[in-house]
Amino acid sequence: MVKVEKLGVFLSSINAFFAQIDGSEVSIDTPYLNNKSAIGFDYSGVIKISGPLEGCVYVSAPSVMLREVIKVMGEPDSSITMMKDLLGEMANTISGNARTEFGSEFIISPPHIVESAPSVSYLPKDRQSYITPFTWRGYKAVIGICIA
Repeated sequence: MVKVEKLGVFLSSINAFFAQIDGSEVSIDTPYLNNKSAIGFDYSGVIKISGPLEGCVYVSAPSVMLREVIKVMGEPDSSITMMKDLLGEMANTISGNARTEFGSEFIISPPHIVESAPSVSYLPKDRQSYITPFTWRGYKAVIGICIA
Protein backbone atom coordinates (compact mmCIF):
# COMPACT_ATOMS: atom_id res chain seq x y z
CA MET A 1 0.00 0.00 0.00
CA VAL A 2 1.19 3.49 -0.79
CA LYS A 3 2.39 5.42 2.25
CA VAL A 4 -0.01 7.94 3.73
CA GLU A 5 2.55 10.72 3.14
CA LYS A 6 2.17 10.16 -0.60
CA LEU A 7 -1.56 10.92 -0.47
CA GLY A 8 -0.78 14.64 -0.51
CA VAL A 9 -0.29 14.67 -4.28
CA PHE A 10 -3.82 13.37 -4.83
CA LEU A 11 -5.33 15.79 -2.33
CA SER A 12 -3.49 18.84 -3.67
CA SER A 13 -4.70 17.87 -7.15
CA ILE A 14 -8.36 17.97 -6.15
CA ASN A 15 -7.78 21.28 -4.40
CA ALA A 16 -6.13 22.67 -7.55
CA PHE A 17 -9.02 21.42 -9.68
CA PHE A 18 -11.59 23.38 -7.69
CA ALA A 19 -9.34 26.43 -7.27
CA GLN A 20 -9.12 26.60 -11.06
CA ILE A 21 -12.94 26.55 -11.35
CA ASP A 22 -13.83 29.30 -8.90
CA GLY A 23 -10.73 30.18 -6.90
CA SER A 24 -12.02 28.44 -3.78
CA GLU A 25 -10.31 25.73 -1.83
CA VAL A 26 -11.90 22.50 -0.79
CA SER A 27 -12.03 21.38 2.80
CA ILE A 28 -10.18 18.07 2.99
CA ASP A 29 -11.00 15.75 5.86
CA THR A 30 -8.66 13.21 7.40
CA PRO A 31 -7.97 10.16 5.21
CA TYR A 32 -8.94 6.84 6.73
CA LEU A 33 -8.40 3.20 5.84
CA ASN A 34 -11.33 1.27 4.49
CA ASN A 35 -11.20 -2.49 3.99
CA LYS A 36 -14.85 -2.93 3.07
CA SER A 37 -16.62 -2.16 -0.19
CA ALA A 38 -15.92 1.17 -1.87
CA ILE A 39 -17.40 4.36 -0.45
CA GLY A 40 -19.18 6.60 -2.93
CA PHE A 41 -22.01 8.81 -4.08
CA ASP A 42 -24.19 9.01 -7.21
CA TYR A 43 -21.32 8.71 -9.71
CA SER A 44 -17.66 7.71 -9.56
CA GLY A 45 -14.80 8.26 -11.97
CA VAL A 46 -12.36 5.34 -11.70
CA ILE A 47 -8.80 5.35 -13.01
CA LYS A 48 -6.94 2.04 -13.06
CA ILE A 49 -3.25 2.29 -12.21
CA SER A 50 -0.51 -0.01 -13.47
CA GLY A 51 3.28 -0.10 -13.50
CA PRO A 52 5.35 -0.37 -10.31
CA LEU A 53 2.21 0.62 -8.42
CA GLU A 54 -1.08 -1.10 -9.20
CA GLY A 55 -4.67 -0.51 -8.21
CA CYS A 56 -7.06 2.35 -8.77
CA VAL A 57 -7.91 5.89 -7.81
CA TYR A 58 -11.45 7.17 -7.90
CA VAL A 59 -13.42 10.29 -7.15
CA SER A 60 -17.08 9.99 -6.26
CA ALA A 61 -19.59 12.83 -5.97
CA PRO A 62 -23.34 13.41 -5.70
CA SER A 63 -25.25 14.69 -8.73
CA VAL A 64 -26.16 17.92 -6.96
CA MET A 65 -22.46 18.77 -6.49
CA LEU A 66 -21.61 17.96 -10.10
CA ARG A 67 -24.46 20.17 -11.33
CA GLU A 68 -23.20 23.02 -9.13
CA VAL A 69 -19.69 22.70 -10.56
CA ILE A 70 -21.13 22.76 -14.09
CA LYS A 71 -23.17 25.88 -13.20
CA VAL A 72 -20.14 27.65 -11.71
CA MET A 73 -18.20 26.84 -14.87
CA GLY A 74 -20.89 28.65 -16.86
CA GLU A 75 -21.94 25.55 -18.78
CA PRO A 76 -25.69 25.52 -19.56
CA ASP A 77 -25.82 21.74 -20.11
CA SER A 78 -26.13 19.87 -16.81
CA SER A 79 -27.14 16.55 -18.34
CA ILE A 80 -25.97 13.21 -17.00
CA THR A 81 -23.52 13.03 -19.90
CA MET A 82 -21.99 16.38 -18.88
CA MET A 83 -21.82 15.31 -15.23
CA LYS A 84 -20.00 12.11 -16.22
CA ASP A 85 -17.58 14.07 -18.43
CA LEU A 86 -16.85 16.42 -15.54
CA LEU A 87 -16.21 13.53 -13.17
CA GLY A 88 -13.88 11.99 -15.74
CA GLU A 89 -11.94 15.26 -15.88
CA MET A 90 -11.68 15.32 -12.08
CA ALA A 91 -10.36 11.76 -12.01
CA ASN A 92 -7.92 12.50 -14.84
CA THR A 93 -6.62 15.60 -13.08
CA ILE A 94 -6.07 13.77 -9.80
CA SER A 95 -4.32 10.78 -11.38
CA GLY A 96 -2.41 12.76 -13.99
CA ASN A 97 -0.86 15.04 -11.40
CA ALA A 98 0.20 11.99 -9.41
CA ARG A 99 2.54 11.04 -12.25
CA THR A 100 4.76 13.96 -11.23
CA GLU A 101 5.17 12.33 -7.80
CA PHE A 102 5.39 8.68 -8.84
CA GLY A 103 7.17 9.02 -12.20
CA SER A 104 6.47 8.19 -15.83
CA GLU A 105 6.12 4.46 -15.10
CA PHE A 106 2.93 5.31 -13.18
CA ILE A 107 0.49 4.30 -15.94
CA ILE A 108 -3.07 5.58 -15.78
CA SER A 109 -6.03 4.33 -17.80
CA PRO A 110 -8.74 6.55 -19.23
CA PRO A 111 -11.45 7.16 -16.64
CA HIS A 112 -14.36 4.77 -16.38
CA ILE A 113 -17.52 6.35 -15.01
CA VAL A 114 -19.82 4.19 -12.92
CA GLU A 115 -23.04 4.82 -11.07
CA SER A 116 -22.63 4.85 -7.30
CA ALA A 117 -19.40 3.63 -5.69
CA PRO A 118 -17.07 1.43 -7.74
CA SER A 119 -17.89 -2.27 -7.49
CA VAL A 120 -15.41 -4.73 -6.06
CA SER A 121 -14.37 -5.63 -9.62
CA TYR A 122 -12.55 -2.26 -9.80
CA LEU A 123 -10.77 -2.63 -6.47
CA PRO A 124 -7.64 -4.73 -6.13
CA LYS A 125 -8.24 -7.81 -4.03
CA ASP A 126 -6.75 -8.00 -0.55
CA ARG A 127 -5.91 -4.29 -0.40
CA GLN A 128 -7.31 -1.55 1.72
CA SER A 129 -8.26 1.84 0.33
CA TYR A 130 -7.54 5.25 1.70
CA ILE A 131 -10.78 7.21 1.65
CA THR A 132 -10.50 10.98 1.86
CA PRO A 133 -13.73 12.92 2.22
CA PHE A 134 -13.69 16.48 0.95
CA THR A 135 -16.19 19.33 0.84
CA TRP A 136 -16.64 22.08 -1.75
CA ARG A 137 -19.27 24.77 -1.18
CA GLY A 138 -20.97 22.50 1.36
CA TYR A 139 -21.13 19.50 -0.97
CA LYS A 140 -19.41 16.32 0.20
CA ALA A 141 -17.48 13.93 -2.06
CA VAL A 142 -14.65 11.42 -1.67
CA ILE A 143 -11.37 10.37 -3.21
CA GLY A 144 -10.58 6.66 -2.94
CA ILE A 145 -6.97 5.57 -3.35
CA CYS A 146 -6.18 1.88 -3.52
CA ILE A 147 -2.68 1.40 -4.91
CA ALA A 148 0.32 -0.61 -3.79
